[in-house]
Amino acid sequence: MKKQKKRKYNNIISDLDKVISKLNSVNTPIEESIKLFEEGVKLSDEAEKEIFEIEKNIEKIKKMKIKSAEKVDIEKSLNEVDVIIENLEDEEISLEEAEDYYKKANEKILGVEAYLKKAKSIIKKYEQ
Repeated sequence: MKKQKKRKYNNIISDLDKVISKLNSVNTPIEESIKLFEEGVKLSDEAEKEIFEIEKNIEKIKKMKIKSAEKVDIEKSLNEVDVIIENLEDEEISLEEAEDYYKKANEKILGVEAYLKKAKSIIKKYEQ
């Protein structure tokens, strides 16, 4: 069974705005207002979770940049990315698996990028 597709923060907020507009309407019956309020609370919780995920991803990227001081085997990392790309080309792959592969590839690529930036800054010191 496939998991329901995760909604984007902007879509959640848009839905929440619609609920708030309906709640602010004088023509909304009390029974519907209660249901709308409950829906609004759920949307608010969903938005909060999405913000938490975004913050968590930002922190992960920051930590990866800090780790950039470590040596990186560029060839090995790029070979691993190639394998990940091959896995992503599988038509039977689930959305969750694709997301995991994407995160792994992104982590490898950012690691190589950070390592190369550090190497470039060291080289520039000696060029001057």
